[in-house]
Amino acid sequence: MNFRKLQLPLLAVLAMAFCFVSAGESSAAWFDMVTTTEAQRQAIRAQPLLVRPNRPGHFYGNTVRRVHHFRHGR
Repeated sequence: MNFRKLQLPLLAVLAMAFCFVSAGESSAAWFDMVTTTEAQRQAIRAQPLLVRPNRPGHFYGNTVRRVHHFRHGR
């Protein structure tokens, strides 16, 4: 069996597992509020990236926060 043929599917499975585990451990209350007002968006944007709340659809910011908290603790 050639490892190179299994490399991409194995990476995909690991990425999906990471997503499911990190989603289960998320402390964000995503479902409390679906939309934000303009004032709330401005307040969120004024915060540093690492202290902003996790929000659905904000993959870059959420990923940066998860990696930071995983490496450095909360």
